Amino acid sequence: MQDQFDFSSYGQQVRKFCRALMSSGRNVVQISGRMHLLAVAAERDLARFGVSPETSRIACGPGCGACCVLNVTVLMPEAIAITWFLQRRFSAEELEILRTRLQELRRLTRWLDDEERLYLRKPCAFLDECGSCMIHTVRPLLCRAITSTDPELCRDAIAMVPLDGAPNVEMDLFQKKLIETVYCELGWALEYLGLDHRPKRLSSAVLNLLADPEMIALYTSGESVPIN
Repeated sequence: MQDQFDFSSYGQQVRKFCRALMSSGRNVVQISGRMHLLAVAAERDLARFGVSPETSRIACGPGCGACCVLNVTVLMPEAIAITWFLQRRFSAEELEILRTRLQELRRLTRWLDDEERLYLRKPCAFLDECGSCMIHTVRPLLCRAITSTDPELCRDAIAMVPLDGAPNVEMDLFQKKLIETVYCELGWALEYLGLDHRPKRLSSAVLNLLADPEMIALYTSGESVPIN
């Protein structure tokens, strides 16, 4: 089924869906709900169209944060949904600890390109002490795109990047392309609706939204959001 999948047609359908999702109801609760619907729809499509031998061998699971040393970009609705999740689930003390971790990660990685970020091997601020993702249910689309059939190979690949001898990591390329299609079409829908569609660094976007909730109103009014 994957070999016959029409990504062009699928992208057009996703574009319409995203445009309808984001065309009304732009407070934080509504935006978060719409990002949940989009993620559910994408996961449903993966289950429906993405069955393959590679899918059955995906080894990603709780506690494996091997790939969580990469730069991750998000679109503003994703960052808003993550921030809303954190504000509902975390105590004031836990949020303060998270802010400190996000600030440190931003300080260390703000000006690093993707390869330099890999060299640093600084884990995502959203990994807990067991290596599990604290925002897994609302994780960014581009995090959902990455898979591996062998976590140990992931760790070896990241460790060997500075040596220019990293092994190839086998992943589900269909899942990667489908989720990246959803991400790109969401960006197109935001641009079409006159909303800021520029990618943001995950840590910086969430840190800014936690510090200044008024940024959400700025975003929904059609203004560009200054993420530091």
